[in-house]
Amino acid sequence: MSSSLVELRPNRCLLDHEFEGYKFNIHALAHYTYELSIPVDKVYPDDVQYSFVHAKLFALHNHLVVDHWDYSYGYYYIDNKQQVQKIYFDSFTQKFQTAVVYDIPAHTERKPGHFNLCLSFPSANLAMVSDGTGYLHIIETGARNKAIGQIQTWQTVHSSLVLGEGKYFNIVDSRIQQKDDWELAHCLLQSVEQNEAQFDSVLTWVTFELKKNENNWTQTSFRQLRGKGIIHYAAMETNCSALYVATDNPFKFTVDSVSEILEKPKEEQKKIIYTWLQTTEDITITLKLQTNFDKNLLHVNVGPLSIKVSYAGKVFLEGKLKHKVESEFTTWNVQESGQVDILITKCESILWDNLIEGGDKNGEQILDASLVEETHRRLAHLCSELEVTGDKLVPGLSTQEFEECDAASEEDTVLVRMDLNSHEVTHRIPLSVHQYLFNIKLEIDEVPALALRHDVDACIWQPYAQLVNSDTWPVKHQGTLLAFGYVQSSKQNRKFVTCPPNFAYSVVCEASKHIFIYKKSYDDNCHLRKRTEGKMISIKCGQQRILNIDKYGEVLGINATNEYLFVLTQTTLIAIQI
Repeated sequence: MSSSLVELRPNRCLLDHEFEGYKFNIHALAHYTYELSIPVDKVYPDDVQYSFVHAKLFALHNHLVVDHWDYSYGYYYIDNKQQVQKIYFDSFTQKFQTAVVYDIPAHTERKPGHFNLCLSFPSANLAMVSDGTGYLHIIETGARNKAIGQIQTWQTVHSSLVLGEGKYFNIVDSRIQQKDDWELAHCLLQSVEQNEAQFDSVLTWVTFELKKNENNWTQTSFRQLRGKGIIHYAAMETNCSALYVATDNPFKFTVDSVSEILEKPKEEQKKIIYTWLQTTEDITITLKLQTNFDKNLLHVNVGPLSIKVSYAGKVFLEGKLKHKVESEFTTWNVQESGQVDILITKCESILWDNLIEGGDKNGEQILDASLVEETHRRLAHLCSELEVTGDKLVPGLSTQEFEECDAASEEDTVLVRMDLNSHEVTHRIPLSVHQYLFNIKLEIDEVPALALRHDVDACIWQPYAQLVNSDTWPVKHQGTLLAFGYVQSSKQNRKFVTCPPNFAYSVVCEASKHIFIYKKSYDDNCHLRKRTEGKMISIKCGQQRILNIDKYGEVLGINATNEYLFVLTQTTLIAIQI
């Protein structure tokens, strides 16, 4: 089954081509700090976790967990005593309150290879915790939107060594699904396994079942995918029938306890005997003779509409030509290496779609770069919004005018939708020209949205479940961070990148020095002087703020709301008022 290509077309109403950029604002932002009673638990990669995949997993782990089912400013982190701490921030009094809500079972001593502890909320009354040592805990939390003094202690209802002894993981996504009299808990895990040649990234989709009015969860399915390189984005489709994955290399299912994984039949490779290259005037056919050849045994017969090339009785090429040629002008040359080049002159200055009428599986056409460029130029008027007239010269853009941060990434990143039943990729979205920036949760029941660079802007795209009785995979443009695609590229030391649900501002956070905040609300007092006329003109310009955070230590987590930006370090939680 071939996969469909999904094109991302930004909504023009969400773009602003008149926006000029950001003006630095020297006024300080109000911010409030809270010293943590117990420091954040932080695990660093050790000698057995030396791959780039490991480095990115540990470095970009967000230790500040937000509960999207609770609309108040309630955040969670796991302390170095392996307890889940809840911190509530009162936006009216700017005061913090904290409480321990869960003590993770079996405080295992850390060993080489262990991962950071992870916390995820699949529903309003359930949580999932990975202890970094291989255990996954399903926890009954009760209502979490209560005041600090009214919060009940969480209770473990299921624990299991999901991947087996000695295999550790992070929680990527979790989701609850109601099905008849059963409640299904789906959890997506990410781990890293070493084979003989490299480290593989592994995604595991594990499902647990609970019958209504009971409290015993049982594991019912286990699926695994693996591939090379970094996983930029992964999420389970809302109807739990597909998986979304954005990576630089293809991933494929290797284990499925529910349905058999069928191997694709290998396609028979074509045996190419000759190649042919064409211009509008002639065709060059190239083939290779065996070693110790005798060029007297080579026979080339070209007629106005026919061709036959053979050597010592072996036929390389024979058939009716697609169009008429000037057969008397045919020439050929045999090099010492055994390469034979045959030049045929066309009667008409046209491009052929095939050399032999009906095609020939033994031959392959090679495209001439200059011919492709000329074809694109002639067809430019069909795919451009601007009028292209004849051979009118269009001034080119010098590559010397580009800055280093504008250089295109060499990564060939693709976002795919993989069907859970067929194990096939149903849809593809190439991201290499867009550049993946970050993801953000916009709706409780939907998968996280992706922020992708589009020209100088960053567009926020929300994937939705595939439509019923349709092959369409809807991915909607929800908002735009103006000029942010450009400004974030120049920040080489960025660790976390994010924005709030209303897209009013965007953030680039370094590991330990600065936080850059770009607010796109227009400054009415921003003007530029037009040199040729000497008059001032108004421009659309946002505000850039910089907050120095080096005194707080390394940033371990971040979350942006519409009014506040929350930043977590080893010992401090900072609330920055936007």
